[in-house]
Amino acid sequence: MGFFSKNARRTPFSEEALTDCTNQKEAYLLVLLALFQYMKDFCFDLNEIETKAFKNRIDTLTSSFEQETNLKKIGKQFESEKSEIAAFIQWEKDYLSNKETEFKEIITVLSSGIAMVNSENQRFNATIHEETLKLEKITQLDDIRKIKAELTKKISTVKTFIQEKQAQDAEHIESLSNKVDTLKIALEETTNVALTDGLTGAFNRLAFDTEISKLVTENKRGFSLIMMDVDNFKLINDAYGHQIGDRVLVALVEKSKKLIREGDFLARYGGEEFIIIFPGTSLKDTIKKAEKLCTSLAETEYAVDDREGSQPLSFTISLGVATRRRSDSVASLISRADKALYKAKALGKNQVVSEKDID
Repeated sequence: MGFFSKNARRTPFSEEALTDCTNQKEAYLLVLLALFQYMKDFCFDLNEIETKAFKNRIDTLTSSFEQETNLKKIGKQFESEKSEIAAFIQWEKDYLSNKETEFKEIITVLSSGIAMVNSENQRFNATIHEETLKLEKITQLDDIRKIKAELTKKISTVKTFIQEKQAQDAEHIESLSNKVDTLKIALEETTNVALTDGLTGAFNRLAFDTEISKLVTENKRGFSLIMMDVDNFKLINDAYGHQIGDRVLVALVEKSKKLIREGDFLARYGGEEFIIIFPGTSLKDTIKKAEKLCTSLAETEYAVDDREGSQPLSFTISLGVATRRRSDSVASLISRADKALYKAKALGKNQVVSEKDID
C-alpha cells in the first residue's frame, strides 16, 4: 500500500490535505498528484493531439505513485516522464498556435472570396436591372419588326453577360477550392510533424501510444510487435560522441524501414529503444523478421568519418517479440515484449527472444 489508501483519497492540493500531511514524503506526493490533476484539467480534448492517450498516461502515473512508498523511486519515475509531459504540452501549444494561424488564413481567404463575389454580384444585378429597363423601352415601340430586332439583340447581350458571370463564378470557386486544399495540405504536414521523432523520422512516443491503444481497443485484427534496443549505446556515445550516437539511431531506423512493410508501424519508444508493430502478423513470422533485422544490422559497418584508415563502426541490437492476446491490455503486451528484450540483453545481447521464452 502506498501513502494513501484508495478508500481515503484526498482532494489534491487542498489546504486541509496539506495540513493533514504527516511527513515530507506525503506532502511531496500530494503536490505531484495535484500537478497531474491540473494537467488533465487544463488539457483540451482534441483528437488531433491525442489528449485521451495523454490523460490515460497521467492516470497510470497517478495510480503508480499512489501505490509507491519509496520517494526516490517516485522521483526517478517522474524524471523519466518529464520530457514526455513537456513534449505533450509543447505539442498542444504548437497545435493551438498553428490552428489560430490557419483559422486566420481561412477567414481571410473566405472573406476575400465573399467580398469579391458580393462586389461582382452587385455589378451583375445592376447590369441586369439596366438591361431590364431597356427591354421595357422596347415594348413601347410600335413597329413589330423593330421590337423583334431589338429583343433579339438584347437577349443576346444578356445571354453573353450571364455566360461571362458563370465563367467568373466557376473561376473564383476553383481559386477558393485550391486555397482551401493548400491549407488542408499544410494542416496535414503540421500533424505529421507533431507525430514524428525529429531526429530519426520514425513515429514518436505519443504517436505510438495512440496507435497501440487503438489496436488493442478495437480488438479486431491481430498483430505482433518487436521491442528493440541498441546494445552498449552508452559506450558508443562515450567513445564516439553524441553526434555519432544520433547517427547510429538514424541508421537503425533507415535499416528497419528497408526491412518492413509500408503498413508496419515504426516508433521511437524512448532513448535508444524502438518498437515496430506488425499488423496481421503471427508471432512466428515476427520472430523471423526480428532475426533478419538483428543479423542485417550486425553485418553492416558504417563509416565514422571520411579520413583514410579510420575504423568503421558496427553496432548490434537486442530484440524482444510479443504477440497480442485477446485478454491483453496495452500494459500487459508491452510488459511481455519488454521482458523478452531484457532477457535478450541478459543472454549476451545481439539476439532475439520471444515471449514464449519468458513464460
